[in-house]
Amino acid sequence: MLLQNTLKIGLPPDQLVPLLEDLERIAPCLPGASITERVDDKTYKGRVTVKVGPVTVRYDGVMTVLEVDRGARRLVMRGEGRDPQGAGTASATITMSVAEDPQGGSIGTIESDVAITGRVAQFGRGLMQDVADRLLTQFASCLQQTLGAAPEGTDSGPAPATAAPTSPPKAVGALSLVLGVLWQRLRRLLGGS
Repeated sequence: MLLQNTLKIGLPPDQLVPLLEDLERIAPCLPGASITERVDDKTYKGRVTVKVGPVTVRYDGVMTVLEVDRGARRLVMRGEGRDPQGAGTASATITMSVAEDPQGGSIGTIESDVAITGRVAQFGRGLMQDVADRLLTQFASCLQQTLGAAPEGTDSGPAPATAAPTSPPKAVGALSLVLGVLWQRLRRLLGGS
């Protein structure tokens, strides 16, 4: 399934692109993700943990950087993971492109070609897209805070970058994400915003 997301980050593209290449630094910003080992300059072992009610699903796997084009501000990665309990697999080819936002900062476009088997596969594409939107919103917010970027709508430039948090990643509360997405859809159907 193809998922597409767009996010705004208050850093200029020429500052943001090199940071996105530093997977060890930005991984803690993706809820539930961590890098456990750097294999080489382009390959990382890691883990993603998702909690659905009382059930926790964990994928251990490998992320490989396939392409970095700083001139085009484009990064392509391939991730593959397996639940160590044998409950499923996940793989994705992720293409990130960064453009200058006319209002300041950057606009990132992320296309993810995702294949999932096991318990998580029961969610439909629409729900998966909405959950991905929420996770990437949290990711963008964390990047802003971690990298010291000024929040959108402010005139001050980015503060000096700081190291990413080193605390262990928390499991993503997928149930709360799904319920939040369903609540948003219900509000839209009923004419709310």
